[in-house]
Amino acid sequence: MKRVYLVDYAKCSYNSCGRPCITYCPVELTNKQKRKKRPVKVYPAIDFKKSSNQIIIHEEICIRCGICINKCPKNAVFVKNFVEEDKSKNLIHKYRNIGSLSGFRLYNLPTLVSGRVTGLCGANGIGKSTLMNILSANLKPNFGEFLKEDNKESWNKIANKIKDNDIRNHYLDFARGNRKISYKPQVLNVLFKEFKGKTVKQILDKENSVDEEFKKLVFEALDITKISDRYLEQCSGGELQRFAITLFLINEADVYLIDEPCTFLDVKKRIKLAETFQKRSKSNGNRNSKSVLVVEHDLTILDYMSDVIHLFYGEPHQFGVITRVQPVKRGINSYLNGQLKTENLQFRSNQIKFRKTISGRTWSNALKLVEWSNIEKLIGNFKLNINSGWIYQNEILGVVGENGLGKTTFFKILLGMIQPDVGELNLLNKFSLSYKPQYITPSYNGTVEQFIMDYSKKYIHTEDLKTKLYEPLGIENLFQNKLSTLSGGQLQRSFIAACLTKDANIYLIDEPSAYLDIEERLKIAEIIRSHTKSVNAGSICIEHDIQIMDSLADRLLIFSGDPGLNGNTIGPLNKRDGMNKFLKSLDVTFRRDEETGRARINKKDSKLDKQQRRMGEYYYVKLQ
Repeated sequence: MKRVYLVDYAKCSYNSCGRPCITYCPVELTNKQKRKKRPVKVYPAIDFKKSSNQIIIHEEICIRCGICINKCPKNAVFVKNFVEEDKSKNLIHKYRNIGSLSGFRLYNLPTLVSGRVTGLCGANGIGKSTLMNILSANLKPNFGEFLKEDNKESWNKIANKIKDNDIRNHYLDFARGNRKISYKPQVLNVLFKEFKGKTVKQILDKENSVDEEFKKLVFEALDITKISDRYLEQCSGGELQRFAITLFLINEADVYLIDEPCTFLDVKKRIKLAETFQKRSKSNGNRNSKSVLVVEHDLTILDYMSDVIHLFYGEPHQFGVITRVQPVKRGINSYLNGQLKTENLQFRSNQIKFRKTISGRTWSNALKLVEWSNIEKLIGNFKLNINSGWIYQNEILGVVGENGLGKTTFFKILLGMIQPDVGELNLLNKFSLSYKPQYITPSYNGTVEQFIMDYSKKYIHTEDLKTKLYEPLGIENLFQNKLSTLSGGQLQRSFIAACLTKDANIYLIDEPSAYLDIEERLKIAEIIRSHTKSVNAGSICIEHDIQIMDSLADRLLIFSGDPGLNGNTIGPLNKRDGMNKFLKSLDVTFRRDEETGRARINKKDSKLDKQQRRMGEYYYVKLQ
């Protein structure tokens, strides 16, 4: 990686600090000695440019000793690690330059092998959607050569420029009309326009290109029958995701490209979905196997569903590189470690590590922040029963369970948006609440800065908020952007920032990890935890990513029952008991990876699976 020394001019006080960054620079000290001996032209590593009133660091002279960082009283000088772009790699596509900014570059392509699920793992903003558009033949790669905007070069000519046999044959077969591609995009709003005024059943009944046995399997795995009579515009985000995956899976094809299928799905559906992808790649036991390529940020599910994996690395919005194919365990661990030993490459300076032990915190002396009695609510045919419980001050209470069991309804009862039939809960009379909803929309007509100020009702340009929220969330540079122009990940981070900026006693956060990559998810979990404790508040978070819930929560509240018909709560329980009860209800056991501590799903009836079931430890295996 390349280390670059930079200056934050918002912090730099060059007129009053005495400029120690220049005074103590070894290059400057050496230059002074040279000038004493005889007049000679010297080149500074860091100096003050009067024409612009700025401290300038000359990268070509700087010896990267770090003294300027340590000496700067305002912490204005800092270092940033950049992944160096290897232009000798196979350039697949380049976007046009925007002014002085170079267009995004994508290097290499993954493999597409029949009978195999190939996973893609990487950060947001480094070309995954571009790649999926190229593989789905919606975008013609230009290999860095700018032709006309409509690029009418034939797929045969494009295929001949590709070195990999599998990908070359993919495009040659497509050009001959011998290859069908089914592509499930990340953004699903286009489906509303395409199928306006139609029910789920009406749409799916027209798709009869796969055999009935597999179609039935998909319907059961994704619980489609329960939503079959709904119009598409009536579907929730999770229901729309299930419909979209079903629509593209039951469309007979040779290649299936699936972009972020787990967003808004609960843990049970995610596991069934992973198993369904495996069956689709094997074509449900038939000889005519399929290629399945999946982009997913839930590493536990990606690990479970994939046969092999490709990593993505690069600099967001600048360039992205796809690695050679990797075994799943080694590939994901390499991504978390930030280093590819097989290619002698470091693409991240820090390792991503997970806790390997469970917190032993006791709550005997903790202050109860909020208590609720037994609550009942009937909405149509759905009945919700919430057992009495409480949340402690400085606690993050995690909420887990299938979709359709009343988790979001519970939040709305806490917020006073829905009044219970039995029980009383008037939190707004005593407490201030802040809410981040599950489904976020860019409907606000204004900038990110205006949105946060309007939601929080406070002045937001303080050093404390900047260092604790906005810089870690990476949204300070988005302040002047219109909310309507943001990507899904940027929108999620902006909503979380608005929620946490508001002064509140209780923060209600519904699915904070949606649209975020693994690094952003872990950072969000850390920010929610640290902010909750720093303001002596309590947070209740709904989350379906088991790994993130493990990192985020102190205790667990479990929702059980029959989705759409009835929901009941169990707990709150300590995390070990909660995870054991929840995972037992899913009939699955987890383990921690011995190298990174990440969560991995055990294969059913494997030696470790049977051992953990006998021990009654479905996740946190006791240390001997």
